[in-house]
Amino acid sequence: MNTNINFIGFNEEKEFLCKDFDTFNSEVKLRQMFLNLSNNILKPVCNFTRYEQRNLAKNSLKNAFIYKINQMLPFSYLKKHVNNFSFNLCINSTKIINNYLNKEKKNMFFVSNTKLLPAAKLILHCYINNNIQVLIDKHLLFHEFVLYKVKRMHKDKEVIDLGDSISIKAKDICSLKIYTSWKSINTKKLNIKDELNSAIKCIKEKEFNQVYLAYPKYEGFTKHIPIVVDELKNKQYQIKAIPYSLRSIIRNK
Repeated sequence: MNTNINFIGFNEEKEFLCKDFDTFNSEVKLRQMFLNLSNNILKPVCNFTRYEQRNLAKNSLKNAFIYKINQMLPFSYLKKHVNNFSFNLCINSTKIINNYLNKEKKNMFFVSNTKLLPAAKLILHCYINNNIQVLIDKHLLFHEFVLYKVKRMHKDKEVIDLGDSISIKAKDICSLKIYTSWKSINTKKLNIKDELNSAIKCIKEKEFNQVYLAYPKYEGFTKHIPIVVDELKNKQYQIKAIPYSLRSIIRNK
């Protein structure tokens, strides 16, 4: 995995994909992963279904997002003029959508219904200076993925997004804090200094005594790694580096 790439996605001409981890060993699977992970960031504006993720990943990410925008623009919500009061005109959507439509078809003008606000927001997110681009911080993508999974697994507990971490709290159990980071872990010489420092500080301040450091799972990092810290030898604590699988993204459902 190329750790020099902090953002993944695409611009007008090029795709930026993290490679060489877990079972994502082809461009198709890597695109499928990005479309899935982007749902957690772009909701409720955009959601790629499982079917769309599998099929749109066979082509470029650029084409996938253009497809999604066009799909969200049913012309039943577009009018060449407003001829009745039941049409809920949205001025902001009208400006954004007309600019998008006129990129290829000149001299067109439509007024837009308020139901097209999500499509307008997606266009606004994807286009910068009339060039299409979707680049998202990989650490944010992974954090949101873990948060989504943790909430589904622990519906009976209080799961809180702390921005740099996730906490899980419930009565009669030890509270758990999870720090997330998308990096390739060297199991022989752990490259987790920043995350470990955060865990140590958290335990010293008696906020949590159980801390997990979550990273994407890949072939060289498949098992939990308990971490012993000399300066915490007089405290009751648990720190583990956790490989977090992304394989559910490419399972057929």
